[in-house]
Amino acid sequence: MKMHRHDRELHKTFTKAQRVRPSLFPIYLAAGLFYLLLLPEQLNFRLGAALLPPYRVYLLAGFLLLFSQTSKRTPIRFGWSDVAVVFGCFWIVMASYFTSESLGPALLQGGAHLTDIGFAYFFMRLAIRTPNEMRIFLVIIAPGVALMGIFVFLESVSGRLLIQPLFSAITGQPTRVGVDVRLGLTRGVASFPHPILAGICLTSFLTLYWMSGLRSWPRFAGALGACAAFFTMSSAALLGLIAGSGLMMYDWLSRRIGNFTWPLFIGGVTALYVVIELVSDSGFFNLLVRYASLNTVSAYNRVIIWEYGSQSVINHPIFGIGYADWERPSWMNWSTSSSIDHFWLILAMRFGLPASLLLIFATIAAVVSVAKKSVQLGQADARFQRGVAISLSVFALGAVSVSLWLNALVWFFMLLGTAASLGAQVIHSPKTRLSSARLAAIQPTAFGHSAAVSQGDRLKP
Repeated sequence: MKMHRHDRELHKTFTKAQRVRPSLFPIYLAAGLFYLLLLPEQLNFRLGAALLPPYRVYLLAGFLLLFSQTSKRTPIRFGWSDVAVVFGCFWIVMASYFTSESLGPALLQGGAHLTDIGFAYFFMRLAIRTPNEMRIFLVIIAPGVALMGIFVFLESVSGRLLIQPLFSAITGQPTRVGVDVRLGLTRGVASFPHPILAGICLTSFLTLYWMSGLRSWPRFAGALGACAAFFTMSSAALLGLIAGSGLMMYDWLSRRIGNFTWPLFIGGVTALYVVIELVSDSGFFNLLVRYASLNTVSAYNRVIIWEYGSQSVINHPIFGIGYADWERPSWMNWSTSSSIDHFWLILAMRFGLPASLLLIFATIAAVVSVAKKSVQLGQADARFQRGVAISLSVFALGAVSVSLWLNALVWFFMLLGTAASLGAQVIHSPKTRLSSARLAAIQPTAFGHSAAVSQGDRLKP
């Protein structure tokens, strides 16, 4: 059967695209960074007063290596998220200088956050540019995600921690997290500094894997690892699993029922939030913390921490208080912990309101950009991009009940950088369109060596 002239031209285009495979080196570098995030804190070391986890050293070296190769790849299109992250990091470094007693602590504090936030974000902006590159990344890290899920499950049902005591015995570094039981189950922690960090990080992989278009074991390994977040017995993780599953269900309905649109959903959620804020005496955040927490004591602590923490932001709105002790009644010293379980609040308290608002804006801008870009893509890529947007949104909302630090902080900004890249990708649309059967026969696969993307993916003109 003879091919139409336009079909022959498009066939040549796709044949050429199949020969031009994405460079795997940046993706391998990103996967290496992720696996280093899974190392327990007993392997962290100090150089003088500076804390140097293995991932932080790798992050700095890997970023410089990726940056040196930018001329060989497609230039990055800067967007609002990039600008907000740059200025947010600048503000954190500047606030660290103004709130520190000397230059040394300012450089250590500011430099650590610059690395874990700014370098992690732009590391992924340089490494991951397209949905297929992100799929390759997910395939490579799937064993790590599954392994963390398995350890969380085993620790929960066995009643004892497994990873960190082992590395503590090897290195002599203490295990700071202890055995904590909720609802008859031990809170699994694996190699993370706290069960809630293990839970919120694992939860972020649910929609990434299930909506990725990957097939076979990577999809199921990643999704099962994400579901193991349940065994951290963390309110944030459970809410994340419920929210992620609910949003995936809504996405499924939106593709089958015309009236179920995402603007309708966002408008409904916004209206509900406004009504609760106007009608409720305690406000949306207090209601969420009180009725969605597995532990009533920790729920009460979060409410009063929010009250006095936000007052600290009002008193020190520009540069915050740094790492100084925050102002609170003396009775809170014995009734609550000095920790602040609210990432966006603690950013504002330590580094000023501008730092928190800039990074919140960067997150919102990335979610919006990746969601908007999805309408220009084929079915599989569009669904995957919505999965990234959902994952980042649920992670960011979950951060209102947890303070992110070390590996959890880095993973959040790696995910944010990935979303910003996918939202800024350039779509090359052909001027002609093949029939579905012909297009399915010639379209490139996600990998150079295997078909990882569902054949339901179709290019849009």
